[in-house]
Amino acid sequence: MANKKVAVIGAGIGGLASACRLAHDGFSVDVYEKLPICGGRNNIIEDKGFKFDTGPSFVLMPDFFEEVFSYCGVKIKDYLDLRAIDPSYKIFFPDGDSFTVFKDSRRTKEEMERIEKGSALGFEAFIKETSRIYKVIRPLLYSCVTYRSLLNPYYWGLAGRIQAFKSYWGLAKRYFKSEKLLFAFTFEAMFMGVSPYQAPAFYSIITYTDHVQKIFHPMGGMYQIPKALEKLAASFGARFHYNCQVESIRNKDNSINFTCAGKQYSSDYAVVNADYPYTQAKLLKRRNPRYKYSCSTYLIYLGLKKKVDNLAHHNLFFANDLNKNLDQIFKDHILPADASFYVHVPTVTDSSLAPEGKDILYILIPVPNLEGASVGLGEGEAALRKFVFEKINRCCGCNLEELIETEHHFYPEDFIKRYNIEFGATFGLAHNLTQSAFFRPANFDSKIKNLYYVGASTQPGGGLPVVIASSRIVADLISKR
Repeated sequence: MANKKVAVIGAGIGGLASACRLAHDGFSVDVYEKLPICGGRNNIIEDKGFKFDTGPSFVLMPDFFEEVFSYCGVKIKDYLDLRAIDPSYKIFFPDGDSFTVFKDSRRTKEEMERIEKGSALGFEAFIKETSRIYKVIRPLLYSCVTYRSLLNPYYWGLAGRIQAFKSYWGLAKRYFKSEKLLFAFTFEAMFMGVSPYQAPAFYSIITYTDHVQKIFHPMGGMYQIPKALEKLAASFGARFHYNCQVESIRNKDNSINFTCAGKQYSSDYAVVNADYPYTQAKLLKRRNPRYKYSCSTYLIYLGLKKKVDNLAHHNLFFANDLNKNLDQIFKDHILPADASFYVHVPTVTDSSLAPEGKDILYILIPVPNLEGASVGLGEGEAALRKFVFEKINRCCGCNLEELIETEHHFYPEDFIKRYNIEFGATFGLAHNLTQSAFFRPANFDSKIKNLYYVGASTQPGGGLPVVIASSRIVADLISKR
């Protein structure tokens, strides 16, 4: 393989994991990235001793992370220190009540019983069902399936086995009556950028991993993950070209030719980690179908002068009217006045991310994407920020404004400018039924031989472990070819 060249376009997690595998397999690998550092959306801001992870904030399905390192013949512990956190997360309801999910499920069930009598039994049944779905789906996460795959009898009964025609919300409703618990066991859909009313029930495997496999944090912060993959790929000879934005891709003389920073390059294979719709429209000059896109997010990063009370590592604050909140984001495409949001306080677990005695607050607020819009938050930003701060203040008994030492923001427009994400849709293509599995863009190009795709908007989908799985699909396709 040593004489075969692979160009990896984009140094996000999918591109980095692909580079690791292919360099290990003996290919000559070059990675081209528009930014000055690796990571893509899994990036970092450093300021005044604070280290803000700017993208993903937790590790689920640790076995998917372990797999990419074992594929390359090394141990993950030599590159990453993953720690299971406890409690896993805390949910704050608008009536002042809260619900804590613990590493020990017995304690979680005690919390549930306080909210809804008998719900512990419903929880056990729900986990049993999501475990069954997970066992069916897990092998599929390492496969690229197309319409032709439907000729295989194995897939004929798949829709029924994975509850494909039921919603995430509808599945949970079989096991819980309390609206609080229903939202507590389906909110994960919003981390894929879709409403739990629209997400297919098989995405409930995320809830399964939350409660059974638990939630992990890489010590040193989430940015340790791309750094580890970059180091691993480089150990097998992969070369990295930063500040080098690929401008076009074409096929010529059985090679993949592309332009980067005004220079012409050629490779035997190309793995594109740029967002799929951007790649099709801008790099290949093709017309995209009418895809459905995920929501966007407004992110606020705060470095605080001192620690705050009553927050866990991961925290969710639900809107007073969550149904209306979801409709505003996903149906009406308007900025929510009464927002749900997520607060990440990694310094609860990892004191290395901030100066001694200080805290980091990473606030993520789901907002509509920019499809059909010329601007993002506009004049609504101040009111949204005030609303969020007031809720946190009541929870923590503090005044956030007085505690801020440094503050950074990330807007829907920034996802377009920095990461080339269509419409600023933070999570890429939406994870609805018609954009999942067979119907999601494949990992290989149907028209250009030796051109492959990896990342959140391709199969199997979004989220760090699943994106890592897409790199295995691509590596297998290239090696077999």
